[in-house]
Amino acid sequence: MEYKVSELAQKAGVTKRTIHYYISKGLLMPPNGSGVATTYDDSHLERILLIKELQTQYMPLNKIREYIFNGGNIDNEENLKKDSPKVSSKKKLSLTSETDTYIRENICNIFEIHYSKENEEKYKYIIENVKKYVEKMLED
Repeated sequence: MEYKVSELAQKAGVTKRTIHYYISKGLLMPPNGSGVATTYDDSHLERILLIKELQTQYMPLNKIREYIFNGGNIDNEENLKKDSPKVSSKKKLSLTSETDTYIRENICNIFEIHYSKENEEKYKYIIENVKKYVEKMLED
């Protein structure tokens, strides 16, 4: 099936700007044609849905690009859902990709901060200050 950018955006549940951003970052192939004849197909839709699924697993875009181009299988969505980490009510949750471990930390049950385990010590001071700042802003 062929889609105009607005149709693809609506079907995928993203904005047109997001689609253009994914193309600029190499996550999504450029559209077919150019100008007013520009169209997208089901492979574009499937890729956007895969990106969204990986984002629900707290994988950053640069790691999603690696996943897609280094052996990730777009048609293997069932395995993605099966291996998806469960959201926990814990304050801190660690998630592991093939190469890195990421920390997801809730701040006041409203905001989340994500950082790699590798950078936890390196930026500990900044992470703590961000958490304190958010908590202070919520008190005001």
